[in-house]
Amino acid sequence: MPALPRPRHQPPATGGFWSWLTGLPGAPCRTCGRWQGQVICQDCLPLLAPHRPRCSRCAITLPAAHPAGEPCLLCEDYPPAFDRAVAAVDYVAPWNGLIGRLKFHEEAALAAALGSLLAERVAPTVRRLRPTERPLVVAAPLSTSRLCERGYNQAALLAQHVARALRLSCVPHALQKTRHTDRLMGLSADERRAAIRGAYAVRADLAPKLEGRHVALVDDVMTTGATLDELTRTLEAAGVRSVSAWVLARTPAPDRAPERTR
Repeated sequence: MPALPRPRHQPPATGGFWSWLTGLPGAPCRTCGRWQGQVICQDCLPLLAPHRPRCSRCAITLPAAHPAGEPCLLCEDYPPAFDRAVAAVDYVAPWNGLIGRLKFHEEAALAAALGSLLAERVAPTVRRLRPTERPLVVAAPLSTSRLCERGYNQAALLAQHVARALRLSCVPHALQKTRHTDRLMGLSADERRAAIRGAYAVRADLAPKLEGRHVALVDDVMTTGATLDELTRTLEAAGVRSVSAWVLARTPAPDRAPERTR
């Protein structure tokens, strides 16, 4: 008998064994295994998610000696389309594994813990803004086929948790992917740009909500920034005033990838 199709746009009901555990009053920390109340316990977070100096434009990890607030050398020569970027962690263990489980293993319950971590990292930026400058939160979209396959958009889940934590307005599905593209992993920056050129649009019924606004664009991982650049251009073409990129994880530069934490 063929499997029944999963309802579109809805997270899975169970989310797997680990998501079931994270719904209980206590749960094992996903890194040290101790039973407590959070996916990543408070003892592990400072070790696994340390605050690192980052480029203000692309959020790449910078050497400690780099002048504070200054962009990296690549951004000085080739600035991204978005105005600034904030990343919570580097895309290394254990975060790459946790993000993989959120995206590919139906563990939608992880979005709450990971979204809270991202909210904590962007909170200082939001607090410095006047009320009229506070951003509208949107999410990087999935194609229709990918959304049906996965059952939910992990970036939209993260965006909703971040917006709720920071009391920001959120329009998670303002952007749509108008055509399916193959996975971008393994492609160069130029190949990524070519693959996604013209692949996104702002939903016509939601465009008035975005016009003239500063937008915070949420995604799970930034690698080359090509996807966020294309989404930024799409938003600006629809009348958005400016765009910040808020990502859970940033792929580190090859020459300064941090050591894996034991």
